[in-house]
Amino acid sequence: MMHQIGLTQWKVNSGYHLRSLAETAMYRFKQLMGDKLKSRQFNSQHTETMIKVKAINKMTGLGMPKYQQQS
Repeated sequence: MMHQIGLTQWKVNSGYHLRSLAETAMYRFKQLMGDKLKSRQFNSQHTETMIKVKAINKMTGLGMPKYQQQS
């Protein structure tokens, strides 16, 4: 199918780009926060994961440049 419709269109049709973004996000999460959870119960694991996600989002937000329009 890639040869018939082209690589770019195949990626759009198959959702390849979204999968790639998800894999990259998980790689970054594991690199920063580790690949194991300390909590044993599901609800606690969910809470632990959400805390880690909020921490990553906060770090990302702090590192983003602030843009201002020049007049």
